[in-house]
Parts: sequence; structure tokens; C-alpha cells
Amino acid sequence: MLHTEIASLMNEKGKMFEWASKIEYKKQLDTEEKEISTVVDAWAKQIGEKGSDPNMEISNFVVKVVAPEVYDVPDELLDSMFDRGSIGEFDDYQINEDPKNTLIAYDSAKGGNVNKSYIDVTKVAPVWKHKQVETEITYADLRRNGVKTIANLTVFSEEALKNKMFFDIFSQIDAAIGGGEQLINAGGATLTPAALDALALYLIDRGENPMTVSLSKYSQQIAKMAGQVTFMSEQMKNDFNRYGLVNFYNGLRIGHISGAKRTGDNMQLLPDKRVFGIAGKIGTLDMRGQLRVLETFDNNREKVDLKITGFEFGTAINKIDKIAKIVLT
Repeated sequence: MLHTEIASLMNEKGKMFEWASKIEYKKQLDTEEKEISTVVDAWAKQIGEKGSDPNMEISNFVVKVVAPEVYDVPDELLDSMFDRGSIGEFDDYQINEDPKNTLIAYDSAKGGNVNKSYIDVTKVAPVWKHKQVETEITYADLRRNGVKTIANLTVFSEEALKNKMFFDIFSQIDAAIGGGEQLINAGGATLTPAALDALALYLIDRGENPMTVSLSKYSQQIAKMAGQVTFMSEQMKNDFNRYGLVNFYNGLRIGHISGAKRTGDNMQLLPDKRVFGIAGKIGTLDMRGQLRVLETFDNNREKVDLKITGFEFGTAINKIDKIAKIVLT
């Protein structure tokens, strides 16, 4: 059975996930984390030897450690784009779009009548996505790798769920921008000052603290544009010299996502040949229900099947005018 001390640490926000991340990415462990590794290693190997987990401790471990990371940990980018919340597993909702002023003022004689006009109010329903991960761990792997097997399962489960959510959200944003001022064609495979200036003008007119989000290779193009360094503060110049990236372009914060970061099916987290622009909150992002982990032991094949399910999120974009994109070819 999992040591009482470890079970207690699982209730400390982020404690065990930080430990698992250090194991996975081969970072230095402190004294307490080394003790955790010893206990978890013995626990995992015992399960591999006996081929049973009567108290469902693997399931409980994943739920206790992974669920807070995918539901509760702040995400600076998504938090800046959406109002965040959570609802029950069987709940639903709608939100109103910002009303458009479509009232028309007509010329009229005093005391006369004109055609009625109406305020355009539209309800938006969230787009719900349910994500599920199914995998298996062999008894041999538990006996051989022990603590490493548990760390892998913990970190990879969190990454698989969050990366897929990020991918889906930006795919939805990409599909929502179909034309008009919000769609800016760069006219080639390289970003141009003209395209970025058009994006900046559109966003600055529509919100506070506007930003761009793109793969890092496009952020580097922005950083290398002629004349950009001239307008930087000394600190910004230091960052530019150190990292090769600028923090701002014509009033836009520059955000970048590594092109090396991918989903489990090898998709980049952002659509390629795109620079997205966002001018403040564009809608809501809600989590529905809670994470559940089901485990089934198969002694004939000497493995344990794991189903990580219940990860459901809904996005409702009701301020579509606050997003735009540059498209490259």
C-alpha cells in the first residue's frame, strides 16, 4: 500500500506532479523527493510482482496528481483569452454575444413614424470536447522501472490532455476567422511589416493588451525585422540579445509556442502558417465534470489496462471581433 506520508503529499497542490516532472526530465531531486522516489519505486514494483492493486491506488494516484494540473493550474495564455470556470458533468449553458448596435436612425417628420430596427442579440452555445486516454502498463515494466513508470504515466497523461485541449481551441479559433478585416494575407511564406502593422491596427482598435500567438519560428521573424530593436527599452534589448525574441511589436505582446511541442499524434499545438492576434477576452472556457481513471488487471497477459476519461471542456467564443490572423503561404 502507498505509504501514508506519500498519500498525504498527494493532497499538497502540485507537490507530486513536480516530483514526477523532475523524474521524467532528469532534474536534481531534493532529500524529500528522493525519499518519495524510494517509496513509490517499492510500491510500483510490488504491484508488478503481485499483479493486483485491490485499492485502485494507481487510479487514485493519477486522479489526485494529474487532475489538479489539468483543471486548476493557471494557464497565462488561456486565462488571458477566456473567462474560466467549471460546471457539473451533466450541466450545460449558453452565453449571449455582445449585442450589436443595429438600430437605424431615419429622417422623419415630427410626430411621424419610421421603420422599426432591432438590437442584434445572439446566444452562443459552447463547443464541447471530451478527451480520453487509454494505455497499458506491463507487470514487467513496473518491476523493472518502478518509479520511472509511474512518473512517465503521470507527466505524459497531463501533457496529452492539455496539449490536445490547446490544439482544439486554436483550431476552433482558426476556423472562426473566415474573411474580412480579420483575415490578413501576408502574400508569401515570410511575415512582412505591412501584415503585422495591419494586425496591430485591427487589434489595438478592439481591446486592451492585445497579443499575437504563433509558432516560435514566426516570432523569430518578427524579432529580426529591420528597425524593431531601435524602439526597445534597455531591458527589452537585453532580452533580445539573450533570447533572440522581442516582447512587443507596435503595441502587441508577442507570444510564441515551440514548434517542437506536439500532441501524441505528432500535431503541432498551433496551425502552421498562421499568426493569431487576440485583443483581450474572447469568450468562456469551462471544464465539465471531473477526471476519472479506470484500471483493469489482465493476469493472462500480465498487464494493467488504464482508461483516463472524463476530461471535458467547452469553449464559447462570443467576441469573435477580438480575434484576427495573418495567413502565410
